Amino acid sequence: MRGGASEVGESIVDANAVRILGQEIRDAQDAIGKAKQSLTGLKASEIKLKREINSLESDVASYESKAVQALDAGNEALAIEVAERIAEIENEAGEKSAEHSALSAQVNKINSMIRQREKVIQKNGRELEKIKTVEQLQKATSSMSTNFAATNASEHRVSKALERVKKKQANWEDRMEAGEWMEGEASGDDLDRKLKDAGIGANTSSGASSVLERLKKKSGQ
Repeated sequence: MRGGASEVGESIVDANAVRILGQEIRDAQDAIGKAKQSLTGLKASEIKLKREINSLESDVASYESKAVQALDAGNEALAIEVAERIAEIENEAGEKSAEHSALSAQVNKINSMIRQREKVIQKNGRELEKIKTVEQLQKATSSMSTNFAATNASEHRVSKALERVKKKQANWEDRMEAGEWMEGEASGDDLDRKLKDAGIGANTSSGASSVLERLKKKSGQ
C-alpha cells in the first residue's frame, strides 16, 4: 500500500513539475518578448544618435570649408566666428558620440543576453516536449496493456464458451445417432415379425410333425 501511495505521490509531483516548467517557459518567453521590444527602442535611439552625429560631422565639414573661404578672403573675424561655431558643433558631436558608444555597448550586451536566454528557453522547450511525448507514450502503453489484458480475458471466455457449445452439439449428435439406432432396431424387429407371419424366411427344416405327415401319406392313411 505504501509503495502504491508513494508512486501516486511521485506522479502528482512529476505532473506539477511539468506544469510548473511549462509555465516558467511561457513566462520566460513573455519576458523575452518584452526585452526585445525594449531592445528595439534602444536600437532606434542608437540609430538616431548615429544619424545626428553624422549630421553634426557634416556641419563641421561645411563650416570648415566656409572658414577657409573667410580666411582666403582676408576676413579673419568672420573666420574666428565660424571657428567658434565649429567648436560648439564638435563638442556636441563628441557628447553624442560618447552617448552613442555607451548605448551601442548596452544594445549589444542586451542582445547577447536575449540570444543566450532564447537558447536556454528553446532547450527547456525541447526537454518539455520530450517529457510530454514520453508521458503520452506511457499512457498509450498502459492503455494498450489494459486493452490487451481485457482482450485476452475476453478471448479466454469466448474460447471456453465455444468449447461448451461444441460439447453440447457433440452430445446432441450422439443422442441423435443413438435415437436413429434405436429406431432402426425397432423397425428391423417389426419387419422380421411380418416376414415370419408371411411364411418368408421361416425355418423349413423337417420336424417330427412333418415327417409323420409324410409317412401317413405313404401308408394311404
